[in-house]
Amino acid sequence: MTENQIVLDNSGRSTFCQCKQKYFLQNINGWQSNYGSTALRYGSCWHAIQEGYYTWIMKNGWPQTPEDTMTAITDGLKMGKESYDKDSEKKEYYDDYKNFNTAVEGFAAYIDYFATDKDFVEIISTEQKFSCPMEPENALEEKILSKLPPLIFTGKLDLGIKMDGINWINDFKTTGWYLDKVIQQANRSAQFLGYSYAGKKVLDFEAQGCLGNFAYVGSTKSKVTGLYGKNRFQFRRVPQVYNEGDLQAWKLSFIDTAREIHFAKQENLFPESFDNCYQYGACSYLKLCQQHVPYEELNTDGFHVEFWNVLDE
Repeated sequence: MTENQIVLDNSGRSTFCQCKQKYFLQNINGWQSNYGSTALRYGSCWHAIQEGYYTWIMKNGWPQTPEDTMTAITDGLKMGKESYDKDSEKKEYYDDYKNFNTAVEGFAAYIDYFATDKDFVEIISTEQKFSCPMEPENALEEKILSKLPPLIFTGKLDLGIKMDGINWINDFKTTGWYLDKVIQQANRSAQFLGYSYAGKKVLDFEAQGCLGNFAYVGSTKSKVTGLYGKNRFQFRRVPQVYNEGDLQAWKLSFIDTAREIHFAKQENLFPESFDNCYQYGACSYLKLCQQHVPYEELNTDGFHVEFWNVLDE
């Protein structure tokens, strides 16, 4: 966000809705914990593997020989390793089973699971960043947007594919939670809704909707040895189709969040959200919030400054 415009991606929108204080610390001031999440590192690695693999396929077509298959896989794993090493160098981790070797094993299982894709799937585009101006389309949107600087929705679409003759935006998701529950929640995903909206504005092809490409990975830790057992993988590719009412409702919510962010910055008002201090464990910023001192007096030991922008990735 600048003084002349509001640039907002789904990650920033989600953080602000979760906790305004977290948004202030992370998005405005750039504070990041020195300790990283193995789940996030694994997810970034998985995305990079897919990008490398499908980039080869988009350029060369589906592999026709074992040598082609190995080359495509190698391109994917190389990009994944670069992502994994880069993230590993940035932060410290309490390592678990979600490591690069697991990603390699999981990708082999993924290729086997979707082995028939070559018969009915065409790769239209790989990772594509977008910058989508949010223009008013009705009186209510005009009323809100007229009081704000220009609003830009940014993001990154993982893959564009044609499946059985129908165009889709394909988004990769990794999870260690119950897959059926994650898929159920995904239908109301603000990210999927936003991508479906932006896709109609920025893509050079008309997509039917989003395909959530879900990859579950799990392992059980022995209480006796302290070691993890065999890795478990599950995959699902689920279409998420939204009507015009869904997309307009998402857009209004997005605009309203941008309005709240603009107000929060003007008034320097970023209260904590106590309902979200423990989601999947303690929030990494809890150590800062619990000090209850002016920002300038915060003890930021264990944190470093690093800003993230989806367009710079």
